[in-house]
Amino acid sequence: MIVQHRRNRISRGSLITTISTFTLENFNDDIDLKRVNNILMKLFLIFPHYCLGRGLFDMSRTHAINVFSLKYVPDYVPVSPFQMNIVGRNLLSLFFQGIIFFLLAILAQYRFFIPDRGCVRTPKNLKSLNEDDDVAAERERIYSDPNNTSHDVLRMVDLVKIYGWAFGKNFTAVKQTCVGVKQGECFGLLGINGSGKSTTFKMLTGEISMTDGNAYVNNYSVIKQLDDVRQNIGYCPQFDALDSLLTAREHLYFYARLCGIKQKNIPFIADCLLKRLGLTLWADRPVKQYSGGNKRKLSTAISLIGNPLIIFMDEPTTGMDVRAKRFLWNCILKLTRQDKKSVVITSHSMEECETLCNRLVIMVNGEFKCLGGVQHLKEKFGDGYTILIRTNIDTNRKIVINYIQKYIPEAIIKEEHNKMIHFRVSTNVSLHKMFSILEKARDELKNLIEDYTVTQVTLDDVFVNFAKIQEGNQILNETNGQGNSYELTHRKTNIVGKFSKYGQDAPEKQKRMFPLMLTVIIFIVKLILFCFRKKHAC
Repeated sequence: MIVQHRRNRISRGSLITTISTFTLENFNDDIDLKRVNNILMKLFLIFPHYCLGRGLFDMSRTHAINVFSLKYVPDYVPVSPFQMNIVGRNLLSLFFQGIIFFLLAILAQYRFFIPDRGCVRTPKNLKSLNEDDDVAAERERIYSDPNNTSHDVLRMVDLVKIYGWAFGKNFTAVKQTCVGVKQGECFGLLGINGSGKSTTFKMLTGEISMTDGNAYVNNYSVIKQLDDVRQNIGYCPQFDALDSLLTAREHLYFYARLCGIKQKNIPFIADCLLKRLGLTLWADRPVKQYSGGNKRKLSTAISLIGNPLIIFMDEPTTGMDVRAKRFLWNCILKLTRQDKKSVVITSHSMEECETLCNRLVIMVNGEFKCLGGVQHLKEKFGDGYTILIRTNIDTNRKIVINYIQKYIPEAIIKEEHNKMIHFRVSTNVSLHKMFSILEKARDELKNLIEDYTVTQVTLDDVFVNFAKIQEGNQILNETNGQGNSYELTHRKTNIVGKFSKYGQDAPEKQKRMFPLMLTVIIFIVKLILFCFRKKHAC
């Protein structure tokens, strides 16, 4: 989609520049317009699309003149279309542009244009003053083991990303995050939109640069040894980077060649991955015929090519039905438990994190607010227990509520609708006391209580509590008139999500760009005409 939109822009630019010079060329009677046309034809040579479009036009026109003149004009000498004043200058310009753009591509590949991190003034201490004990303990573990004797597959050391520093308006998207992921571990990265998850992923994969800190994959530095890092990672993006005209098998062959796998081994590897992800029946069908779930499976299969040590998965089960989701979960569990691969996953599904993750963190405003296993986080940050009572008669809920709150004063009503009553109870009340009172209520209130359940606070509740912190900060910034902070928050989100939003915004942008380009060209023509006429009048 991105390539298609850029191609449309290039074709429109070629059309506008070529037509403008062709139109001016027909006004040979006006000396000023002729001069303007000559200037524009030289000026537009810096645009490759103009060189191609105008060159093809001049070549076809010269050929038509030669054919006509040879037939009807005696002693006519054919003109070569490759003369310098016809197509030659266009070809020469394309030749030099090819060299220049090739060198620019090489420099970009080797991150030559990424600014020196020393020019960014990073605050010495970005971490929160009230940092969680588990987060602080993990940070201390990373600091005290610089040689990675614990053999972490992934290590993040004071990772920082600041946007807008070049314009004097700093927004810190990631604030000195430290964590280590061990072999065979599934590590969850949770947070609402704008919390810094995608920015962290992009820094770890080398897509964007780090402002400060470093990350290591299998002891290779993401900053200094990015090529080695990429040989050890797999990446399943949030939005499928698939060609709708290629089949699943062709995708796997293509990416296997990019990974440098020997040609004789590619068919076997492709067949194994197709079988593992349940795509055998769809292997030779174009991707445009795939469901959303099968596309996610194919993206997962691509991330496994090259036998990487660690796989980054950005919401891998988005758009999947329950059955396909369970299937992919089993594949990920097999990766971590049997193949001993490390997986870093982002997800909005708490059920998915509870099923897959050995440990997880919740990010809020670029910081790790908590870290640990699912059960540990429930016990540490959960509000207690949930009691759900179903009554037999809707009109008698008040009797049940009064009874429960009489013997369990800590019980707070969260919801009540139809025959259901939802209580929240703090951890100060023991399970033994709760069950005793509920059984007693069931006996004393006779048939008013049909059944009840007592559950621990879910991971969703823990996540929502932390999410409210970030949402509250954004609302506070907006209401306090701190427009820059709020604006930068959304600017950062737009920068991070430019690939995901490009397709939605691009058509509207193109509609605005077309008249803008035309207006600019007309303005240039008028300006040059004005200068010539002013000079002629003088």
